[in-house]
Amino acid sequence: MTQDPNPSPAPVDGVVPPPDVSVETQTKTPLPASAVTTKKGMSRGLIILITIIILFVLPAFVLMGLYPRVDGSLKGLQMISTLVYGLGSLMWVLFGALGFYRITIIKDHPRLKLTATARLAAMVLPMVLLGVATAVLINLPPALSLEVVSPGSDLTAPVTVTFGMTTPLKIFQQQKLSPLKYDWDFVGGGVFQQQTFEPQATFLYLSAGIYRVTAKVTMTSGVTKKVSMNLIIPNSSFAVQPATPVIDEPVTFSIEHFFPKTADPAAPKLATGKWDFDGDSVVDLESDKLSVSNVYRRLGPADVSVTMIMSNQTQQVLKRKIEISEPPKQPFPITLETEPQTLLGPPPFGVLFVLKTKEIQPAAKWDFGNQKSGEGLRVAQVYTAVGNYTVSVIVRSKSGAIAKLSKIVRVTNPLDIRDLVFEGKPPVKDFTINGEVPLTIDLTPVTSMPLVSFSWDAPDATEVLSTEKNFHAVYRDEGKYFVDLIGVDPDQNVFRRRITVNAEAARSFVSFSMDPPTPMAPARVIFDASDTFVPAGEEITGFIWDFGDDSSSDKTRYSGSRIEHRFEREGTYVINLTVRTTSGKEYVGRQTLVVRAPLVDACFMPSRRSGKAPLGVRFDVSCSSGEFVSWLWNFGDDSESDQKEPTHVYMTEGEFTVTMTALTKDGIKSVKTTTISISNE
Repeated sequence: MTQDPNPSPAPVDGVVPPPDVSVETQTKTPLPASAVTTKKGMSRGLIILITIIILFVLPAFVLMGLYPRVDGSLKGLQMISTLVYGLGSLMWVLFGALGFYRITIIKDHPRLKLTATARLAAMVLPMVLLGVATAVLINLPPALSLEVVSPGSDLTAPVTVTFGMTTPLKIFQQQKLSPLKYDWDFVGGGVFQQQTFEPQATFLYLSAGIYRVTAKVTMTSGVTKKVSMNLIIPNSSFAVQPATPVIDEPVTFSIEHFFPKTADPAAPKLATGKWDFDGDSVVDLESDKLSVSNVYRRLGPADVSVTMIMSNQTQQVLKRKIEISEPPKQPFPITLETEPQTLLGPPPFGVLFVLKTKEIQPAAKWDFGNQKSGEGLRVAQVYTAVGNYTVSVIVRSKSGAIAKLSKIVRVTNPLDIRDLVFEGKPPVKDFTINGEVPLTIDLTPVTSMPLVSFSWDAPDATEVLSTEKNFHAVYRDEGKYFVDLIGVDPDQNVFRRRITVNAEAARSFVSFSMDPPTPMAPARVIFDASDTFVPAGEEITGFIWDFGDDSSSDKTRYSGSRIEHRFEREGTYVINLTVRTTSGKEYVGRQTLVVRAPLVDACFMPSRRSGKAPLGVRFDVSCSSGEFVSWLWNFGDDSESDQKEPTHVYMTEGEFTVTMTALTKDGIKSVKTTTISISNE
């Protein structure tokens, strides 16, 4: 009997199920054929899908890190990426729609449909959002943010901060926008404190804090843009002016902002401040002034501190590190000169500022630090109140280059010195010096007041040899000059007095040079009086030389302006030169010549120091220095010689001490010895 390959299922509860339907699924609708997938096919499809997601996601993050670009480069890649991710987002939408359609055709499986829909949305929606976000974000303009131009670090209040906007200007250029003016809000209060026509501005922050700095940029087209940043100043200390200290220029330190003006008599006041300018824990200055100054002579960092002792006996220590640097390099040659040179004095203190440059038609704008301003290459300002003033100037060349220069003017309380006198030459009468060129000045101020330090300003002197207390200078050109004497006491009170120098034309000038200037005897010296001149209308007929050495033949020699003379002995000689003219007048010049003693040192070298008897030895004295007139030799074997360079033969063995005695014409004796060894072998 043949077996049925598809036997009918056994009845269940008296009901026979349809063929090919199990008991467990007899009440379920079969899944569509498209929903039935082999395990191998699912694995391959999942790998492909993950690969597509990775290739879509990773470049998106790379592009969002790459764009927007400040310089506007890689435009081609930007356009292609925008197109790719725009189309990619659309493809993900279509993929999601197709998947959602496939899910909807599933019959009678709500739980399966819900799960599939959630999975599809979790995959498709992030991809669509990522594609749209990438296409949008890489096309956004770069962020507009201000930059701190200076200082580069150490934002310690009070601090002068300069803001700029290099990056925003590049963006404006890409957007075809041309800035016209800039309005600045430095504290975030919505009120603009400054307006500039340059993309930079500077503001002084007196205290620590967080500030929202905003610049409103108005374009030539009328469009406005806002550029902002958050400025964090973490600490407060004493003020430093200039913000970037320069070597050999005064640096001012101020604690005035710690003592605001108040009518409250109980408010603490400064009793004294102990300043350490170089971080060596030694008090360099103790003063009750709220502002002090120091000049640094060395480049590099300096640790500055002050211990403030208050009137209520409390103390506070402030510290700050500063960097002493070279003057900033300017975009074109320019210098700022002042009259007077040292900008320190009592009020009223007038200063003339002069800019020197070869630029054509430069424009200069001045800020004198006392709420006054000016324009021009040559300006003057009078300071009537005590204080430290930072004078700054901005110079724009015709080409548009900008140079910035600054000086500090210190105006302090006056110092009264009533017993001031001057030691030295020439005499000072009514603070006036008179003399003929070349006029040599060598003066020292003297006063009974203790601890007063003096210095001098002599900008027009031909030669300045000393300006620290002692003033030593030479004026070679006739004219009227001014010299300023400056005295400062420990409390920084200042004395300043101007001295007038009248350098008159020389009626005659007798001068001569000596070569060599400090010879060694015996020596020949060349004297040259070519620079000598006499009053107009007269002519020189001859020169009379007196060399001061009592020489019978040369005591008085009538000759030309150039002559040679031999000095036989060391000593100090006064050289007198008399110049005669056609009118019979005589003009005299005098100098002192020091002839050094000769270096006397006898020396000899034997041709050999050892050998077998009989041994001949020659003695050479060419290594001697000085002029010797006689020689005496003792060869150590009872033999002698008075020759200068003798030759001696040793006949027997032994150790022989050779002694040479040399004598100069002045009776100076020099003795030298050596040993000669003679053997029989």
